[in-house]
Amino acid sequence: MRKSLKIRKSVPAVVAGICSLGVSVGSAQDAAEELDPVLVSGAIVGSKEGVNKITGSATYLDIDDLRVHSISDINSALRRVPGVYVRPEDGYGNFPNISLRGIDMGRSSKVTIMEDGILAAPAPYSAPSAYYSPNMERMSGLEVIKGSSQVKYGPHTTGGAINYLSTQIPEDVTTYSRVYYGEFDEMVSHIYHGGKKDTDLGRIGYLVEGYYRNTEGFKELQGATGETGFTRSEPMLKLSWEPNTSNYQSLELKLGSTDFDANETYLGINDDDFKANPYARYAATRNDMINTYASRGYLRHFMELGSSASLKTTAYFTKFHRNWFKLDKVGTAADGKAGQSAYKVWNNADYLSVIKGQSAGFIRLKANNRDYSAQGIESILNYDLSLGSLENQIQLGVRYHNDDIDRLQWYHKYDQDDLGGWSSAGPDDYSGAAGDRHQSTDAWSLYLEDSIAINDQLSIVPGIRYESMDYSYDQNTRTSDKSPAAGLGDLDVVTGGVGLSYDVHAGLNLFGGIYHGSSLPGPRSYIRSGESLNEESSMSYELGYRYQKEAFAATGAFFYNDMKDFLVPDNLGTGFEEFEDGETVMVDNGPNDGEITAIGLELQVGYDFGTASDADYSLPVTVGITWTEAEFESGASSADGESIFSGAKSGNSVPYIPEIQLHAGIGFEVGKFRLALDGTYIGDSYASGFNESGPVNYAGKYDPRYGEVPSYFVADFSVHYAATDNTNLFATARNIFDEEYVVGRLPQGARPGMPQQLLLGVETQF
Repeated sequence: MRKSLKIRKSVPAVVAGICSLGVSVGSAQDAAEELDPVLVSGAIVGSKEGVNKITGSATYLDIDDLRVHSISDINSALRRVPGVYVRPEDGYGNFPNISLRGIDMGRSSKVTIMEDGILAAPAPYSAPSAYYSPNMERMSGLEVIKGSSQVKYGPHTTGGAINYLSTQIPEDVTTYSRVYYGEFDEMVSHIYHGGKKDTDLGRIGYLVEGYYRNTEGFKELQGATGETGFTRSEPMLKLSWEPNTSNYQSLELKLGSTDFDANETYLGINDDDFKANPYARYAATRNDMINTYASRGYLRHFMELGSSASLKTTAYFTKFHRNWFKLDKVGTAADGKAGQSAYKVWNNADYLSVIKGQSAGFIRLKANNRDYSAQGIESILNYDLSLGSLENQIQLGVRYHNDDIDRLQWYHKYDQDDLGGWSSAGPDDYSGAAGDRHQSTDAWSLYLEDSIAINDQLSIVPGIRYESMDYSYDQNTRTSDKSPAAGLGDLDVVTGGVGLSYDVHAGLNLFGGIYHGSSLPGPRSYIRSGESLNEESSMSYELGYRYQKEAFAATGAFFYNDMKDFLVPDNLGTGFEEFEDGETVMVDNGPNDGEITAIGLELQVGYDFGTASDADYSLPVTVGITWTEAEFESGASSADGESIFSGAKSGNSVPYIPEIQLHAGIGFEVGKFRLALDGTYIGDSYASGFNESGPVNYAGKYDPRYGEVPSYFVADFSVHYAATDNTNLFATARNIFDEEYVVGRLPQGARPGMPQQLLLGVETQF
């Protein structure tokens, strides 16, 4: 019998908070160590074994999975998960674009991303594009949830949820250090110290963590001097207290921040230049950079309410600032000003010459400056209830959440001489109504789920979710008579589904489900549409299995997603979208634009030949494959050059969703040595809904953002040596075959994957 579907998320803000904290003090309870970690922490499944308790597809990558290849890139981690698609952008994973089961992947805006169960996007309701992403390398685990089990994780539920798990406070006092150095002058240091101790007041825990990464980058500025790397630093503090009370309870405080500065650009390169040198960057991007600062924290309280109930309440906040100062427009000496958008210069040799620093002209950079904030409180009540012969595990969650975004943009111009030298061309010019605005959302979320054990083998899990949003936005000035300078709106959305789990025998579990999901419009687009813009909706179906016996394990799932009222994203910088019938709508994340279906098969198999033969070595082999067919069922009306859906017709493939993805790995561990080889094959895909094989846009002109993204294969190899009981030496070779490949054609032109890189490091733990 499936004993536990332990989930999490919210009961009302104030009431649940008072109930959660108002507890009588008594004697200590030793049973605390037997608690389900999913209930106490911010985990969804909590472990590899916990995956078997989920009625939908789920994957758990633990610390060993992440460290074996020194995985610092979320794209590299997610390639190991069937049913997940990524579009890398900078080669390092700092700007992930993630899709689950065929949804739009732009800035991961339609995936609910969490850290320790808390929404991690800077403003998940008001501006969900994830220009901030949790740092993979400081995590202790990664959870990916798809299918009918995602009812608990909103606001975006068309595809699924991803939960990053930060370093947990160790049970015993521990000092950990991992330092490595690699090509491109990459230096990484990750250190933490912490543990738990028994006192007269109860069990006290602490964790102090620091992470630092610096690299000069692998791209090469041509025709100019400048940097192409980045620096990232992240301190974190956790404190916990388990008081001596009659009913077990715990308090945990987490505070952390991220300071990230990258010399990164939106502008890619054209195909001819990519063939000559895929790692080139044009001279006009010399001053392109993004500076961000994020802070986050929560106070979490957990309490047992007798033998059959528990309550977890979390108050949280996130703050995020970013300014992406990047090339915006260009002009020739004949123009007399910088007037042509940088992504429109590909067919004009004079403009290209200016961008490459080969002739005189004018350059305008734009500061895409933003401030985000999010805060809220959520409570989760778990209650075990027997009704006749039926065992019910009920979970009720309520969350109040507020987030907002402030935009204040400006421009700076430069004169360029005929040798490519720059000089400032005057003071900053503020962008005004086009870029300066504020939008916010107040959201209440409620979900109810019941895991009903019909008998020792069969469980059914129905669930329902309700989201209620109050939107607002305002601008500095009016942009037209049809565009109000401010507005209010409200939107209510109901989603839900049902999952089934059947234990055929001790090693085989079958599961399936049906789920209605949604992805929400942003405040400005919804209000300016006159509240006629619908939420994107989906009906998802899946049927799968899990099998495990000794050295063999296998999982698989068949899925079908039907998405309607698709929200066309403009996260790459659009303003207006034009419908075929002539109606023009100002959008933040797009108009409702048709229907998309995705059908697919996910399979993963693992076998340890060493364990199977009782050998003194381990020889695990894993293979994972995803087959997907994601298509437009109706044409997309967008004709915007920065929308990857522009020019889409019925029957066309969804951009950046390859038909085949394959991941395979083999390891060997004996004595003090451990070796691991992993390879990933990504099939070809289209860069836009237009589905042209060559880089030609819907107007028939050359544009490197269009065309195909060819298939590629990348392999990593690692060697670990246990020098002592506490010290491990390691070497990792990324992209060992030095494959040169296009990972994507967005934001503005072809972009390369990480070239071959060798890393050497040492890891200690005391």
